[in-house]
Amino acid sequence: MMTSTTRACLVLACASSAVAQGYGGGYGGGGNSGNPYSDGGDDSNGGSNNPFSGGNNGFGSQFSDYHTMVMAHGVLAALAFVLLFPIGGIMIRLASFPGLWWVHGAFQAVAFIIYIAAFALGVNMARGMRMLDQPHAIIGIVVFVLLLFQPILGILHHTMFKKHSRRVVWSYGHIWLGRFVITLGIINGGLGLQLATWTRRFAPSQGAIIAYGVIGGIMWLLYAASAVYGEMKRRKSSLKGEINTPPRYQRAPEEEEMRRYA
Repeated sequence: MMTSTTRACLVLACASSAVAQGYGGGYGGGGNSGNPYSDGGDDSNGGSNNPFSGGNNGFGSQFSDYHTMVMAHGVLAALAFVLLFPIGGIMIRLASFPGLWWVHGAFQAVAFIIYIAAFALGVNMARGMRMLDQPHAIIGIVVFVLLLFQPILGILHHTMFKKHSRRVVWSYGHIWLGRFVITLGIINGGLGLQLATWTRRFAPSQGAIIAYGVIGGIMWLLYAASAVYGEMKRRKSSLKGEINTPPRYQRAPEEEEMRRYA
């Protein structure tokens, strides 16, 4: 029985109907494909432990719940890693305005909260479907654990930069862990679509797979380009002896320190 938190996540995810409608096809059963989540032949034998095999085994309601959870999980995770996390990372590299680091932190915090909801749904499904040993599930857990360190590293990064006016070990930890996690999260979304296709019962449409690949690829390229651009600009400023002067700011006391820690 789903908790109120799970139901809230489902409502949020189902609002993204354009994405969610990409799921739902591929419900056909099917033969001896080697897929443990397909029908596996005759559903009337009552001997299958597969809760998604349909037929008269009394799991229809459970299947419906799982199908909705799959949609919610996919939409929420994609929203976090294909949209919000990259935008927050691009912003801190290219933008320059008072309070920038607060806006950056808010973007990443909202993205993390959304991913927590997606992660909870994913773990719940993976346990019920005995798929915690799948690469998609394992990477999802690794990503979640790594993200727990980001707020701490970010606070240390900002605090130490204000004190020393330069990057320290915590700065590089925050920056490079963020780059790694965002990249891994986008890749894992593709693995999730692959896994959903493999189960057949929850197979996304071809259009949904293509859309994720195109949008995810474009967002990653923009994110990577902003990182390269930011580092080039930082190096150029360093060679001119202006490492502590923020772009488009002329020694604005407090804001200068906030901007250049990125």
